[in-house]
Amino acid sequence: MSGDVIRLEVPARPEYILAVRLVVSAVAERGGFSIEDIEDLKVASAEACILLMDSAPETLDIRITVGDGLSLEIKALGQRGAAAKPSSEEGLSQYLLEALVDDCEIRQEGGVVKSVRFTKRP
Repeated sequence: MSGDVIRLEVPARPEYILAVRLVVSAVAERGGFSIEDIEDLKVASAEACILLMDSAPETLDIRITVGDGLSLEIKALGQRGAAAKPSSEEGLSQYLLEALVDDCEIRQEGGVVKSVRFTKRP
């Protein structure tokens, strides 16, 4: 499975977070991650989606790369409305991401989160 890339694009609505979590879980399981690491990846992917949804995108573009660990890059695409103002929950999501994964990068434009990239190693 090393070197494989899985791409997924979902509407940026809360009801699709479960689909993202399931795909991440399945890929991580096939990649040999422990149950604890899989749970960390599921929570991290959900938190990343929540962070990005504050920018009111139309869709989320998800790229999962299996290599020396599992890397996710999630981007907000399009704009369906006005972006929400940063909230205190944003800080909590960032804290959780940094606590659950090995490397985390959150890219912002104009104070709005536009992409989240993280890596978890087994």
